[in-house]
Amino acid sequence: MNRTVLKILSMIALIGGLTGCTTTPSGEGSAKVADEGYFLSWEQKGQLIGSGRIKDANENWYDVWVVPGYNQSTEATLKYLERTGSDFGEYFGSKKYSDLADNSWEMFEFGYDDCLYDFTIKGLPKAWGKYWSTAEDRSSKRVFGWWFAYPWALMESIVDPVVRIPLGLGGTALGTVLGTVVVPGYYAVDSAVAGTWHLTMNAVLLPTVACTWNTVIAPPMAFVGQKPAPSRVDGFWVKQLNLEDLQPSVVDDPIIHKDIETLAAWGLLLLDASRPFEDQRHALQKQTQAERELIAREARKAEDDIRSREQKAIRALAIDSAQQEPLDYLRSRSFNAKRTSLAAGDVRRHLEAQKDLSPEEINRVIALLTRYSPAAATNQPPIRPKTDPLTHSVDVIKEME
Repeated sequence: MNRTVLKILSMIALIGGLTGCTTTPSGEGSAKVADEGYFLSWEQKGQLIGSGRIKDANENWYDVWVVPGYNQSTEATLKYLERTGSDFGEYFGSKKYSDLADNSWEMFEFGYDDCLYDFTIKGLPKAWGKYWSTAEDRSSKRVFGWWFAYPWALMESIVDPVVRIPLGLGGTALGTVLGTVVVPGYYAVDSAVAGTWHLTMNAVLLPTVACTWNTVIAPPMAFVGQKPAPSRVDGFWVKQLNLEDLQPSVVDDPIIHKDIETLAAWGLLLLDASRPFEDQRHALQKQTQAERELIAREARKAEDDIRSREQKAIRALAIDSAQQEPLDYLRSRSFNAKRTSLAAGDVRRHLEAQKDLSPEEINRVIALLTRYSPAAATNQPPIRPKTDPLTHSVDVIKEME
């Protein structure tokens, strides 16, 4: 008996909703009389079942979160059926095969132009010429150890092709596989995969589930639901819609040629309208940039002058006989910039304990110690790291072009 009553109530709600089942929240239609009473009107029942939305007497639309509506499922099915047709239709158009040819050609260019020709065929003799010309220059100048220059160049010339040739041929093989197999294989299945997904999931499965759920939930809510009002909206379960929400969504629709033409035409109109202001903006930017460059040049000049005079004063301090004892001690302890930085924290705490300087002056002391470290006053040239055949072989590999 209970099951029979439930079926009857559901049928009443469905029949009552037929008058508004196809109503969509586009702003059309009207509530002919003021909303009175508790239960939804027959038109509102149809709106809820058809679209999952309800309009009150004041033209306000309300969206019920758990009611998808039949219209939405139907629109989704039609849209994705069209998308499916477009996906499979790519096999009958020229763009797909043009893109395939372009991307395959790029892979062949990578494999043969970049890897085989530039990197291997041209790169190998170029590298050899560099190694042997350097050896010849060292020998002709009779630099220290000149007799070892050619054996060193031979070592470089052996290491280079041992790495360069496998890399170049490997890149050529990779480009060949990508251009011959991978790229054509991708273009062979991508449209079919996309079309199958749109057909099975978006056009059939999801709308079917939504329609089934709508059949279960919408009629009872339409029959026993209370008329909505702004005071009974929580913004989650039931949301009052604004004008932007009521506009039909076309975000997911494919962009067509007419869209591009219209956007381009509108862009040209915007360009003509904004051209005078853009010219003014460019003139202002040019003037501002010139002023900034002038100020920057003057500031750099003044800064260079200050730095030069500061360095001169520091050099004078370094050669002052009265300061040689502490300076020689610090040099003997190898206090270069790195070692001085390691001791900076202890120096800061030492100065803070004396309480003779402000925090700003202490920061200045630490910065000056790092910039003008005691070892730097000797003006010794930086020492180049030592090398050996294995270390230099790694350098040869890193410097390959």
